[in-house]
Amino acid sequence: MAGGALLSLRLERAVALRRLNRFVVEAEAGGVRVLLHTRNTGRLLDLLYHGAPLLYAPRGSGRTEGVIVGVEVDEGLAAVIDPYTQVSAFEEAWRRGLIGWLRDWVVRGRDAAYRGSRIDYLIEGADGLGLLEVKSAVYLSEEGACMYPDTVSERGRRHLDRLVEARGEGMRAIIAFIAAHPRCTHFRPCCRVDPILCERLRAARGRGVEIHSVKMHLEGGEVLLDSPDLPVELG
Repeated sequence: MAGGALLSLRLERAVALRRLNRFVVEAEAGGVRVLLHTRNTGRLLDLLYHGAPLLYAPRGSGRTEGVIVGVEVDEGLAAVIDPYTQVSAFEEAWRRGLIGWLRDWVVRGRDAAYRGSRIDYLIEGADGLGLLEVKSAVYLSEEGACMYPDTVSERGRRHLDRLVEARGEGMRAIIAFIAAHPRCTHFRPCCRVDPILCERLRAARGRGVEIHSVKMHLEGGEVLLDSPDLPVELG
């Protein structure tokens, strides 16, 4: 693995019973029914199904017993579905200099306002300022591609439009997909689900927007970096 463990987490196990809504999953842990919070609002039909083995971070108070961090997909190997954990691991890899395409670029702001949208990072390097948007990609295709989105994403389309505009103003513009599934071999947009976003990704690349993917997974309570620059296929 590239760079060793990015994060070490104390996690407990549960088995999914059903997803009650976008934010709450009913599960069983140690023979007891529990409610767990999911911060990933994607459909996740291939991961949050009845019987899925969950890994969650417990908490002492609140309406749920913990936050779902991962879903085990092979013995000992899990997909990281929690976007906050994904971003924390991504930032740690960046801080350690493990992501070559971000080396010598630093964060100047988070949740940066730009033309009526919010972009994850305002970045700065020797060549000036840039914008970086990060997306979660844990939807796995049959041929092993981590994909985004798993439902139509109007927000994702708007972010791409803003990045194209920023590039047109001479800024560096990047969209990065966190491929957080241990089985994936490359990233590919899910054109079947959102063909408009797929076409805008191709157009954005043609106008100078950089498209990258970073692969990571969860193993034994540790988030590991597999690849800082996973192959990207736009079709």
